Amino acid sequence: MQTLLEILFTLIAFISIIPAIHMFRNRKDRKYACLKVLIYATFVWTLFMVLERVSSNTVLTYYVSMLGYPLKMIFASLMLCTIFQYVEKKFPKWLLFVLGGLVFTDLIFALTNSWTQAFLKLSVEELTTFNDLYTALKGPLFIYHLLISYAIALTAIILLFVFLAKKQSIRQYKEVTKMMVISICIVLLFNSLQLFLIEVNVDLTYFSLVVVAYSLYDVIYRKDMIFNLRTSGRSEILANMRELYILTDHQKRVIEVSPLLLDKYNLDEKDIIGQPFSDIIEQLKSKLSLYETIHIDQDEGVEKDHYHLREKEFHLKGIRETGYMILLYDETQVYNLLRELNRLSNFDAMTGLNNRNYIEKKLETISDTQTIGVFSIDLNGLKVNNDYLGHERGDRMLKKVAYILKESFKDVKEKDIARIGGDEFLVITYQINEVKLEEYFAKLLDNAHHDNVLEEVSISVGQSSDSTGVKSIYTLIKEADDRMYEMKANTSKDYQKRLIDYIHKQDTFIR
Repeated sequence: MQTLLEILFTLIAFISIIPAIHMFRNRKDRKYACLKVLIYATFVWTLFMVLERVSSNTVLTYYVSMLGYPLKMIFASLMLCTIFQYVEKKFPKWLLFVLGGLVFTDLIFALTNSWTQAFLKLSVEELTTFNDLYTALKGPLFIYHLLISYAIALTAIILLFVFLAKKQSIRQYKEVTKMMVISICIVLLFNSLQLFLIEVNVDLTYFSLVVVAYSLYDVIYRKDMIFNLRTSGRSEILANMRELYILTDHQKRVIEVSPLLLDKYNLDEKDIIGQPFSDIIEQLKSKLSLYETIHIDQDEGVEKDHYHLREKEFHLKGIRETGYMILLYDETQVYNLLRELNRLSNFDAMTGLNNRNYIEKKLETISDTQTIGVFSIDLNGLKVNNDYLGHERGDRMLKKVAYILKESFKDVKEKDIARIGGDEFLVITYQINEVKLEEYFAKLLDNAHHDNVLEEVSISVGQSSDSTGVKSIYTLIKEADDRMYEMKANTSKDYQKRLIDYIHKQDTFIR
């Protein structure tokens, strides 16, 4: 049994050294400061335990052993502080003073135990070997010291489990819960053995608390994605990237956000960290436009900044958890340039309507004409207006036609209105029956008419539709054109004659 304990002691001592080395390497990082001190305190306790067993000086052995009592109190206090930091709660100052007072009291009683025998009924003069420290009777304050230490540790564990209960859907926190349950079982086992079943010449509380310290180190420190990013230097690289970024865990919950993203759009990091990535995207949509494939033909979000999303899975060495890096490439300038090119390619600069290039591409996509109506429109007397009243008058007439077309069909949700030639326009409606098409035909002519010939916009209109869906879109356009030319044979000559007579009468012509 003794041999087994010696082997176990050596193993536990080695385990206490590993986190201390890693913590020392990253000593400049202030995150988890309490956990670092806890790990260092555990390492110091290991040194004390070794000194206790190897020292031939009984005074040194006695006081090194006595210092284990305040160390236990320090350990429990630091454990509570570590949990407060882990759940991101501020450690109360009053609690800090209370715990500091308990540690100081423990230290006084430990150093004066040879006279007061508060913890152990053994004086330094009575000590012959370190074994006497484990066979002596306990002092009157021992049980109170033990209860207070475990009460503090239990408070820390309860605080942790309350926090974990709210995060039970996250796999990372499920592992924390699992590790802490195992650690608590080990603590209870070791302490029960020493208190009620066996007498050994080693403090099993030391064993159990080293296990707890290592568990906290493993689940809080070593497996913390953010900390690993920082200590590996990757976070520093990310923070200086031109592109904005969002980091998530494997369940797409946000773990870090680009400082530039927070500053640029006045976001609060506390409102984002830990939230599902999909929820954050919904929040950001009110401030900017996000997409994986750009759609320059959509007007939604024209005034917003535009970002192209690209997602990449990552894996940090030493952590079994994976995560995702979502990069946000600012393509606002590219988006605006593409929209301008799209406008030049598909829109008429004079009227703002779609142009012939746009409508020809659109016609290729139309297969079913059952609910499609076609209006062919031609502006009468454009040459006469240009020749007699100037090209500015002609341009103004073209713009008036565009306005009349928009106004006449403004109630039609699905439509295409285009200028397809110098004085030629085309309107295609969708999901409108023939009765309604006749109404729009009459409305169009009414909006164009005016008693004053100078204010009148004389147009010729041809309309066609197919309730059977047999005719092609090109056949419908030809039918509408033919009807428009039939109307134009009469209206155009009449309008030109009236306009020329008016101009001669008023003597207002330019040429």
